[in-house]
Amino acid sequence: MSVWFWVTLWAVLVTATVIGAILLARWLWRAFRALMSELDRAEELHGPAMIRLDAALNAAEERPRPDGADSEPHRPSMFADDLTTHYARLAVLREARTARRAARRARQRVTWEKWRHFNDPHAHDDDAR
Repeated sequence: MSVWFWVTLWAVLVTATVIGAILLARWLWRAFRALMSELDRAEELHGPAMIRLDAALNAAEERPRPDGADSEPHRPSMFADDLTTHYARLAVLREARTARRAARRARQRVTWEKWRHFNDPHAHDDDAR
């Protein structure tokens, strides 16, 4: 093959790559502009509500607690519960798990019996008679 064939092929490939990159960049720019306009619209719609929510949260943090405790917000924790409550909750969960396992085993036992009957060649002979 001649040298001009390879020069032409590479010129076409490079040109196609540049055109593809330009089209991709244009598409990405338009998508970015659409995203920014949508974010502006969301800010216009929800901005006042967010300002009010932020003000309410700041006011709640600054207000003293009625029980005289420190200003830290109360966050429930499973470690703050009494151990008997925790163990009772675990016992209930374990009983539910055991019941689910027993029900699953019963369903599996029924399925295995159906399969055993289906695969037993002598059972089909008795049914045919």
